[in-house]
Amino acid sequence: MIREVTQIIVRDLNIARYSGGSWSQGAIFFVLFTLLAAFALGPEQAARANMAPALIWLAATLSSQLALGHMFTGDLGNGMLDCWKTSNRHISSFVIGKFITHWALVFGPILLMAPLGALMLGAPVSTLAPLLVSLLIGGPALILFGGMAAALTANTKGNGLLVVLLSGPLLASPLIFGVGAVQAELINTIDLKILGAISLAASVLCPIISIAALKVHLE
Repeated sequence: MIREVTQIIVRDLNIARYSGGSWSQGAIFFVLFTLLAAFALGPEQAARANMAPALIWLAATLSSQLALGHMFTGDLGNGMLDCWKTSNRHISSFVIGKFITHWALVFGPILLMAPLGALMLGAPVSTLAPLLVSLLIGGPALILFGGMAAALTANTKGNGLLVVLLSGPLLASPLIFGVGAVQAELINTIDLKILGAISLAASVLCPIISIAALKVHLE
């Protein structure tokens, strides 16, 4: 199974390499959101510092959902997923590989730019470590919730809006506890523990639901 997951990751990374940079939409949106937020808040340092954690987490949440509509639709439409199934390979390895690749390509750059965005919004330096830790712990939940919605709507034409509508309510919980963890300016907080529990629950439930959904689409 590990070999199959690796095959999907390598394949999707190669596709992204020649896709003309479509994978970078989330990172570009994150940068634009942060810049516009900094201009909108103005020069008042205190107001910007208080709102910076919420704005960074909101930007990361929205950015992570941009490319999810195409996560499974291409492979389902061109027959790749059918070939994967008929060659006696596990649908589970396909789904896990997709989730890992999307996290690396979309959320990875966001994670790297988050400290710079926080400083640009006037966040104290003491919040940078909790911010990175919270995004590392909560980021998988954002990808898993959105990916599950993408799998449920993979057979629907123009499913981008449906993905957002389905994943939106689920994204509220990691967003709330992620912001709370950063505002506490501590790494060992109850908000961070709850955030970890959300990601763990999502890592169990979302792949199962996604696999079931894709099997239904293939029938």
